[in-house]
This record gives sequence, C-alpha cells and structure tokens, in this order.
Amino acid sequence: MKLLVIRHLPTQYNTSGLLQGHLDIDIEPPNQEQLLRIAENQRKIQQLGPVDRVLCSSLNRTAQTALAYGYAERSCIREPLLDELDFGCYEGLPRQEMWDALGETWWQSPEKLVLGEPVLALQQRITRLLEKYTQDEQLLLFSHGAWTRALLSYSQIGDIREMNQMTVNNNDMLCLTLT
Repeated sequence: MKLLVIRHLPTQYNTSGLLQGHLDIDIEPPNQEQLLRIAENQRKIQQLGPVDRVLCSSLNRTAQTALAYGYAERSCIREPLLDELDFGCYEGLPRQEMWDALGETWWQSPEKLVLGEPVLALQQRITRLLEKYTQDEQLLLFSHGAWTRALLSYSQIGDIREMNQMTVNNNDMLCLTLT
C-alpha cells in the first residue's frame, strides 16, 4: 500500500505555536509560497498515478486543505481515525508549555503518556486505518502533525516511540510504501 500524506495547511494556532489537537481551527488563506507548494505536490500526486481514496480527518482544517488541493467535500471521506492527538489540558496553550511539563518523556517515550487520550491510541488508530483500507493500493491522506509523525515513526520502526524526534511541517507531503 502506498500512502500520500499531506499535513494540513497552517492555522493561526500553528503560526502562534499553540497546540490544537481536537480544537477545530480553520486554516489561514494560503499565501503565494504555499500555493506554489500545493501545485508542486499536485504534480507529484499526478505522477504517482490514481488514488483509490482521498481521506481527511473529521476536523475542518484537513477538509479545507483537501479543498485547497482541489478535492471537493464530496470526494474526500471524513475519517475520524485520522483525527489529531487529543492534547487534553494543553490544547490552546503554547507547545513549549507542554514540552516543559512532560520533559524527556515526550521526546523519548511518548507512548507512555496520557494526555486527553493515551498517546498510544494514536498508534492504534493508525493500525486500524491501515487494516480498514488494506484493499486499497494508494491512499491520499490529509492529516495532522502528531498523527503524521506517528505514522512516519510507525512505518520506520513499527511503533510511535520516535514520533517526536521527527519534523513534518504544514503542507509537507510524504510518500510512504507499506508492506
């Protein structure tokens, strides 16, 4: 299975360094640089051939990003398994506050943490999504930061332990082949 994963376009929370999690924050209008990156990513998607499904999370920022990429609401399936990590009491606060409070556990052993949900639930959602769409050869996913980093870690080492040692910026596109 091939996964094309695009982290949603920036929101005001992203540019302000605030954690969103399950807060349903809209994207900002794309600037010229982001529009060029969208066009570049669209070319890559076309080169990779047809996708079986286009999925976005149940949060509006991923559906709005899919729309900016030319995928109308009706062609993008809302999939709650793609929802961002629930950061609990840290949602709406600066990322740095959470990092300071959680210390090395956030960076080295995130699977041990329980925020608004167990961080390990992110890995469980990833595996359930992969099982649910196992018949598809190529999926286009519009995703979130922690979710995408968790998927990247899972694809590389088989679990989410290294998710916070990776960087995935807004509007980045990853191409992953899973066996």
